[in-house]
Amino acid sequence: MEDESNLVYDFDKIKEDKYIKHPSSFDVLLIQDEKVFCVEFKNMKYSQVNNKNVTKKLLCGKEILEDILKENNVAKKDYKFFYCVAYSTKADRWKRGVLKNEIQFGLEAYKPEIFDDIFTNDVEFFKNEYKKIFKKDLEC
Repeated sequence: MEDESNLVYDFDKIKEDKYIKHPSSFDVLLIQDEKVFCVEFKNMKYSQVNNKNVTKKLLCGKEILEDILKENNVAKKDYKFFYCVAYSTKADRWKRGVLKNEIQFGLEAYKPEIFDDIFTNDVEFFKNEYKKIFKKDLEC
């Protein structure tokens, strides 16, 4: 993912460098104004995404993010947090239409207690939403 106009962080790299005790995390952290997008990219079709895997990444990533906020005296209440799972558009097109507005992979239990909103859809959906929010194209 490339965009130099917004704060985009390789969250896997942050985990590897400083938070080794956590077994996994989401891939990217994107910050725009008071919105924090925690994004997990899955280079596979919808039917291949493992529910336990994306849940583990959500929970471990949340712990790392909370540590970072605490270390930097940042109040979580000042931000809105979004967890996004973007999967490949290569197949399962019929499911995208049926499920595009529903939270998938068993993640609905984490809204709104952990994240203000959760999005689970294909990469094209994510790129379109990015364009709506940031008024520019996203290269993934």
